[in-house]
Amino acid sequence: MGHAIARLHRAFTKCEKEVEFWNNSLLDEMKGWIRETLTNNQWNIIQETEYSKAVDLLESVYDCLPKQLIHRDVHFGNFLFSEGKLSGYIDFDLCQRNIRIFDICYFLTGLLAEETEDAFTKAEWLENLKSVLAGYESIIHLSEKEKSAIPCVMECIEILFAAYFLSINDTRHADNAYHVFRFIQDCENDIKNAI
Repeated sequence: MGHAIARLHRAFTKCEKEVEFWNNSLLDEMKGWIRETLTNNQWNIIQETEYSKAVDLLESVYDCLPKQLIHRDVHFGNFLFSEGKLSGYIDFDLCQRNIRIFDICYFLTGLLAEETEDAFTKAEWLENLKSVLAGYESIIHLSEKEKSAIPCVMECIEILFAAYFLSINDTRHADNAYHVFRFIQDCENDIKNAI
């Protein structure tokens, strides 16, 4: 799937100047509506210290992370396959300019959020992480800053999901997002070693 994301990103760089899209910032979202939502919820799902640690780390590297047009909703449901091969992409309504690694991190955290009997073990997920990154880098090189920011961006994405689900009063899914956040925190060193 890393190949598929990289091919999409490469295509986006070619059409970025031709298409109007939303210029967004994960960091601004973290410091804006996400913080406001978590504060209004009295930090019941995610503790303020956990939030602050993730945001401070993101802020320390954010300006160094390449930005470009991204899909912003990369999961298997938005990839089309024909005879086992990627044949297209759908659902571009969330496309925006943002940090490039967002799509990779979103896809990888999405694998953890799947609520199926086929859920990944930690070892399987780490192998998927390696495979996705290797596939991506076979087409587009990731900077060392991007690689080191991957765990932090994944954590921020799960905080974003927790806040979103809280904003629509869906505490079950907010709690699930928190569990994925904790999983990523708990295996941060394993993630860095896999990268």
